Amino acid sequence: MIGLDVVRAQEIEALTPGAPRNAKQAIHGGAISIEMLRELTTLRDGRSLRDVAAAVLSFVAVPVVYALWPHPLVLAACLLLVIRNANYFAQLVHESDHGTLFRSARLNVWAGNLAAFILGYTRSGHRHAHMDHHLYLNTERDPDRLFGAPGDNGRRILWYLLQDLFFVTAVKRLLQYSPADRSPSSVAPWKTAGVGRFVISTSRRMLPVACVQLVILGLFTVTTGPWGYLWLQLLPLMTLYPVQIRIRSAAEHGMDVGRPENPADPWISRSSTLNVFERFVIAPMDQNYHYEHHIFPSIPNYNLARVHAYLIAAGVPVPTQRSYIGFTLRKILADFR
Repeated sequence: MIGLDVVRAQEIEALTPGAPRNAKQAIHGGAISIEMLRELTTLRDGRSLRDVAAAVLSFVAVPVVYALWPHPLVLAACLLLVIRNANYFAQLVHESDHGTLFRSARLNVWAGNLAAFILGYTRSGHRHAHMDHHLYLNTERDPDRLFGAPGDNGRRILWYLLQDLFFVTAVKRLLQYSPADRSPSSVAPWKTAGVGRFVISTSRRMLPVACVQLVILGLFTVTTGPWGYLWLQLLPLMTLYPVQIRIRSAAEHGMDVGRPENPADPWISRSSTLNVFERFVIAPMDQNYHYEHHIFPSIPNYNLARVHAYLIAAGVPVPTQRSYIGFTLRKILADFR
């Protein structure tokens, strides 16, 4: 009996790496059954295949639609769709990182690579950084501190948002996703690896990315013309996309105005209910269930809504806010009142 309890405890730890104590206590106490968690980790290849197909079709639709109707309003709509597509592909990379995209390990990696190459970086680099984000959440070793620390005030966030718009963050993120071989994840990997080694390693890793980008350039060339690749691919990914990542990161891992979390406890993560616009553009594939994902990273995105319901039913408080943009705007305005 003691052996079974030990095995069960080990399985809970494997399913909940880095989870806060109250969530683990609810599972150990039986409020959330281990059998339920096993069911929620079951992967549905058909669902993931539809997500990959939808992301690719939506991506192709941008240059095709704008080529057919080159109007300023259509351009604005296409830019929003570009950001949605980027978040869609980023979530596919993210699911691939956690092995929750396809049951086949080879297909999981292949689909993750394709999504990452379309976004302009490598899956291996992303996974390297993202696993450390879970392991070192909100600490100095968290690679996602590139998009802000929990204690950042409104003025600091605003300053970094300006940097996002002027390519600074996009370049840093690209370099962060291109660590030298076997180097640990870092906010500034070129410093720890050495510039020469870093440049050589990055050039080799980015070759498949460059090939995919040439294919994308060809798609834009035969539809909108080559300038469409600049306006509807490169510039949005290097400016607007980092802006909305920072806004989302502030809402998911930043201290709230007037209600500071315990500064001695770096485990700050919250989910978001969101309005229709934010859910469509910023959080496709249920990215808004962020707290639930940090508790159970081995559960695929399409089951996180059920995780949320089970946590609430078990009496586990789920930190939640209503709007990425509203949360971040409130922090910025608080510094100027």
